[in-house]
Amino acid sequence: MFSSNGYAGSKIIFTNGSQDPWRHASKQISSPDMPSYVITCHNCGHGTDMRGCPQSPLSIEGNAQNCSSPDAVHKVRQHIIENIDLWLSQCKETGRSYM
Repeated sequence: MFSSNGYAGSKIIFTNGSQDPWRHASKQISSPDMPSYVITCHNCGHGTDMRGCPQSPLSIEGNAQNCSSPDAVHKVRQHIIENIDLWLSQCKETGRSYM
């Protein structure tokens, strides 16, 4: 995903939890082809966009309700859906398929 002059690719979504120790290694500035979102909440760590926040007992599926701000998780998930919908519609318009 990385090349000598930055990111090699497009239409990549970067999400980071505000307490994710890896967030600084990720893309921090959004662009149309590579949006970047930060989920800000008390216990938003790595993978919060997919799994929700840490919980006990551990649940692989995750639960956004365990986050101090579940609305922040849902908002980023909605942005992800909107980006993917846009990119798929662009493929349909040009007749190109990436699958």
